[in-house]
Amino acid sequence: MARRPSKLGVAWTAGRLASRRLFRRGVGAADLELGERLAAQLDEMKGLAMKVGQIVSYMDVPLPEAVQEKLARLQTGQRGMPEAGVREVVEASLGGPVEQWFESFDFEPVAAASIGQVHRARVEGRAVAVKVQYPDVARSFSDDLGAMGRFASLASLASAVDGTALVEELRARLVEECDYRREARMQAAFRRAFAGDPGVAVPEVIGSHSTGVVLTSVWAEGDGFEVVRREASAARRREIAEALVRMSYRSLLQLATIQADPHPGNFSFPPQGPVVFFDFGCVRRLEPSRVEALRGLIEALRAGDRAAAREPIRAMGVVGRPGKFDYDHFFISMEHLHRPLLRERFTFEPGFLRDGMALNGPTSPNARTMSMPPAFVWIWRLQWGLWSILGRLGVEDVPLGGILDALLSQPVQPLSEPSDDRFDSVSDGASSSSLPAHPRD
Repeated sequence: MARRPSKLGVAWTAGRLASRRLFRRGVGAADLELGERLAAQLDEMKGLAMKVGQIVSYMDVPLPEAVQEKLARLQTGQRGMPEAGVREVVEASLGGPVEQWFESFDFEPVAAASIGQVHRARVEGRAVAVKVQYPDVARSFSDDLGAMGRFASLASLASAVDGTALVEELRARLVEECDYRREARMQAAFRRAFAGDPGVAVPEVIGSHSTGVVLTSVWAEGDGFEVVRREASAARRREIAEALVRMSYRSLLQLATIQADPHPGNFSFPPQGPVVFFDFGCVRRLEPSRVEALRGLIEALRAGDRAAAREPIRAMGVVGRPGKFDYDHFFISMEHLHRPLLRERFTFEPGFLRDGMALNGPTSPNARTMSMPPAFVWIWRLQWGLWSILGRLGVEDVPLGGILDALLSQPVQPLSEPSDDRFDSVSDGASSSSLPAHPRD
């Protein structure tokens, strides 16, 4: 019996055919319909296929703007579980009827993403967001990663990158992302760490209503990314950019723990005030030594000192074949990646990301000599993803130059997370919530 193709393989084939048609014929009504169908298919598949679509929706890739707007729907999704499926997951996990646990519960999801969907509800008079995991999503990831692993081992033969290790890294992160208990702890940890930042807000976790497959947080209002792109003033877009950069780079360079899935559906933007950060499922803890090496490289970039950059580059673990590695080219590519922070003010022009990708593409002299430590998959995804978001936001003349000074003047202090069964309240007077020590899921 023939083996059924994985969801990721089907999505890849559909996307490739769609892009060929778009580039060959230009963008017309039929092509937009094709983009619509591709987005719908990825939305229905969920899992890893939808994650790929989410990344394509905001990265500066050679797809027409109108098609990326169609794919942007994947940032929040539309197709979710029916009411019966939601009830089954919530009631089995919490141990009782939905009505027993929530004063009200809207079974129409407000967002349906790659691993779970979000519902609006009420607990003790407060509006809350309830994230409910799809029943078979972990198995779906396993199937897709199995197919990816076979290709990765072959691809490794042509480079210094250990493709199998990268697939195992992805597998480990996806296993963590399917554990909402861990996500609850990480969300609480980031909430506490950024309690003093007026531009950053992380919703409080309601631990009593959270388990391994259900995560309940206090509701936070705000506009979506596409609304902000179209309607926010230039000043407001600059405020948003500064908040996103502070959150991302403090996490990276001080807390050694990053929210590694920076797609726009994980943020909410009120008309004024702090940016709201959601979804702490894909969080990567980093070895402090790796962070120190990156900080050393950034110091060398700021000084324009290529010789001083060599030791940090080696300590980062990216030199796969020392005799052939081009340090100067890597320095140039890293200067480009960090340029928004190395200048006092920066405008995200359309070609910035494309030029950066070209420096690291197949024609790079390091294409076959550079190694890829698993941690840097997430670090560079965070960095390039952040710049992609700000590029699509159309941010101009944003003052980012002082952020590095503040971050590098403080030592690395890895993020401290709460214990498995207790969350501390922070700064808003809210009572502490507890996560059941033995969740009923």
